[in-house]
Amino acid sequence: MFGADTICFDYFDARGNAQFLGAYPCHLFTPALLQAAAYLLPQHPLYEEVFVRGNTRPLRLTDFASVQEFQRTELYRASGLTYHLTMGTPVPGGLIMCAIFRQAPDFSRFEQTLLAFVQPHLAALLGQLPVGPGPAPGTGAPLVLGLTCREADILFHLANGRANKEIGQLCAISTRTVQNHLHNIYHKLGVDNRTAASLRAVSWLS
Repeated sequence: MFGADTICFDYFDARGNAQFLGAYPCHLFTPALLQAAAYLLPQHPLYEEVFVRGNTRPLRLTDFASVQEFQRTELYRASGLTYHLTMGTPVPGGLIMCAIFRQAPDFSRFEQTLLAFVQPHLAALLGQLPVGPGPAPGTGAPLVLGLTCREADILFHLANGRANKEIGQLCAISTRTVQNHLHNIYHKLGVDNRTAASLRAVSWLS
C-alpha cells in the first residue's frame, strides 16, 4: 500500500500502559529496545492525543510536533525512527495500536486516508469490535465515519472517481447494491451527492 521501514502492533491497557509490543522486521527491535520504548512512550507527541483525548483515527507525528522537536526526545534517540503514522483500534480493556515508521519521506495525506479505509477491516480482523455505526466499546471514537467494511471500500473507490458500474465490478456486487450502499453512506456522512461524500471523507482527517 505504501512504503515503510517497520510496523508495530502494540497492546495497551485502559490506562495507556504497554502490555505487549511487537514489531516487524523483528531484528530491528531488540528486547532491550522494546523495553526502553515501553518506558519512554509517554514522551511520544501522539501519546496524549491517543490515550488522553481518545483519538483513534490515523495520525501523523508531524501534525503534532516538528521533526526537530521529536529528535530531541529520548524516545527518538532510542528508536531512530523519524516519521510515524499511527492508528488505534479499541478492544475490550484497552487499545491495539498499529504504528508504521520510516526514515523518509514523511507520510502523505493520501497515505493517511488509505490507512483510514483499512481501519474497519483491521477491527473486523481482530474480531473484537462490531464494525459499523456507533461508538466503539470503551471510547467515544467512531470507526472511520461509522462505515462498514463494504461501505469503506465503496467510498474509497468513489473518492478515486470510479463509476457505480466499476465499483460493482471491483467489489463483485451489482450496480443496484452499490447504489444502496451509497444511499447509506450519504446518510451516515450527512451529504446528498458523490462529490460531497468524497470531500467529507478527506475532511474527516484534516
